[in-house]
Amino acid sequence: MAFDLPGAFWGTMERLDGVESVRGDVTDPDLVNDACRDVDIVVHLAALLPPRSEGNRELTLRVNVEGTWNIVKALKGTGGAMVFASSISTYGITGGGEPPVDESRPLRAHNVYSESKIRAEGVLEGSGVPHIIMRVAPVAVADLLEPPEVVPYRADQRVEFITVPDAALAFYNAATTPEAIGKTLNIAGGGSWQMTGREYLEGFYGALGVEVELNFSEEYTAVDWYDTSKSLFLGYQKTSFNEFQRKLGSVAEELGLI
Repeated sequence: MAFDLPGAFWGTMERLDGVESVRGDVTDPDLVNDACRDVDIVVHLAALLPPRSEGNRELTLRVNVEGTWNIVKALKGTGGAMVFASSISTYGITGGGEPPVDESRPLRAHNVYSESKIRAEGVLEGSGVPHIIMRVAPVAVADLLEPPEVVPYRADQRVEFITVPDAALAFYNAATTPEAIGKTLNIAGGGSWQMTGREYLEGFYGALGVEVELNFSEEYTAVDWYDTSKSLFLGYQKTSFNEFQRKLGSVAEELGLI
C-alpha cells in the first residue's frame, strides 16, 4: 500500500501489481487509519524537508510529528510495526567532535526539521508500537545536478552520503527482517563515502566531466562521518563511491558530456 502526497504522480504506482494506492494526507487521522488497516508494517517516509520545513514551523511539526502520531495511533493494538525515516540531522552539528558519529551520540536540534525528527522519534519510543528508527545520511543522486549557490557544508567538512538504491534497500530489508525491530540505526554509504565536502563534489562533477564553480559554506553544518556497524546486518551498502562515479560517467555519456 502506498500513502503519498496528493499532488504526486501516481501513474507508475497504479500500474504495479499488488499495490493499492491511497491518496491522502498524513495529517488526516481518519484517512491514515483507513490506510493502515490490516497492514503488517508501515515504512513511514512522509515529511516536510528543508528548505520548506524551515519556513513554517507549525506546518512542519504538524506533518512530521502529528503525522507520525496519527500512524502510531492507527497501528496501536494491531500488531503492526513501523520503519521510521529519521535523519542524521538529529545529531546536530558535529564537525567539531571526533568521528564517526554512532547512535549513542546525544540528539541536538539545530533547526525546525531536526527538532521535528527528534520529537517524532520520541513519539515512537513511548508508543508501544514495534518500530525501527533509521537515521539516514544525505542522499546522493546519479544525475547532472546544478550546484547550489552556496554548498551547504564546508569544503573541509567531513561528509558521507548514500545512494538512492542503497537507501531504498536498507528500508526494504529493515521491513522484512524481524531482528531489526526495536533498533535505532545509522544508514549511510560506508567507508568509501567518507571524505571532505570538496573531495565529494570534485569527485561528483569530475565524473560528469563538468567544470563548476563551488562556493562552500563557511560554517559547519549537520553532516559528518557515521558509524554504520550496527546496520550492516541489513546488507544495503552495495554501491561504493567509485561505483557511483562510474554511474555518473554513464549519465555523462548519455548526455554527450564526455
